[in-house]
Amino acid sequence: MKKSNDQLTRGLNLLSETAHIHYEYNRRNLIYKRDKLKLYHYAPKRPKTHATPLLVVFATVNRPEILDLFPENSFIGGLLNDGIDVYLLDWGYPDNNDKEITIEDYVGDYLDACVKFICAERKLDKINLLGICQGGVISLCYATLFPRIKNLILISAPIDFQTKDNTISNILRRIEVDKLNALPGNVSGQWLTQFFILMRPFELIGKKYLRFIDNLDNQEFTKKFLRVEKWLNDAPDQTNASFVELVRDFYQGNKLIKGEITIYGRKVDLARLTIPVLNIIAREDEIVPMSASRCLSKYVQSKDYTQKIFSSGHIGIYISDKVGRKMPRAIGNWLKRHGKQQPE
Repeated sequence: MKKSNDQLTRGLNLLSETAHIHYEYNRRNLIYKRDKLKLYHYAPKRPKTHATPLLVVFATVNRPEILDLFPENSFIGGLLNDGIDVYLLDWGYPDNNDKEITIEDYVGDYLDACVKFICAERKLDKINLLGICQGGVISLCYATLFPRIKNLILISAPIDFQTKDNTISNILRRIEVDKLNALPGNVSGQWLTQFFILMRPFELIGKKYLRFIDNLDNQEFTKKFLRVEKWLNDAPDQTNASFVELVRDFYQGNKLIKGEITIYGRKVDLARLTIPVLNIIAREDEIVPMSASRCLSKYVQSKDYTQKIFSSGHIGIYISDKVGRKMPRAIGNWLKRHGKQQPE
């Protein structure tokens, strides 16, 4: 019992320090800022073998650090090792001054500004775009409306928001949007974190922490666990307007597949998407089930559509030692088949 109490005390002390852990990154430069948004360019780890740069767009719901959480063995590190020229969009931390920012703004204003900046800087007409989860939805809308994307890659992107096994959808479809609209500020990131945890309380509260306590003497495991824990509790608030849109128009209205989403007066018609698409799905994804993503091929008109499934969960797909190496390599190989290799 004494040993068990000592372990609990050690574990609690370590968990209390997670806020003070500093993120580490592969070498990168901040090249563009707009309001809270930041655009980073990563230094290549080897000579670039891809002529077209890749812009990575994460969801607004969590921080993009999960993509580079362990720089020596991260998703972004894998892309760099493959010679891909990587840019990363960081949405930042919205405050109450950003309450009225909509998904329309994210697509037609902020993302468009980043794409234009990269195209101008690199003297290109088009770039490659990789969107993740809700960032995948934003990227899909953008690629459908704007002619500046050469190849589109999506990871865990919800397309049909009302499949039967979509637990989040079944909950959010019951939310009264008018009450959300009436909030005095933004939607709390901490509230959203607890929402996701309560979907799987045993795995994300009980089982996870018991495993942590049992492995306190494993320094590598503990370091990794605490860094993921920091990321998990670092969720930005969501702008009220964009969250209301997400719930009302996507989860409740399922308007994406109906062609009823509009961006600055232009309808997002998925049938207009004809560029090459790589759609990556996590088999054990509890946030975006396979059924929500794999239906994309039914709605787009791309004659070059590829779907890849990896055996992992929504977050594990980026930090799993096994999948974490395979997925960047698969993306690199796909891009090599869809763009002339031209070392810079």
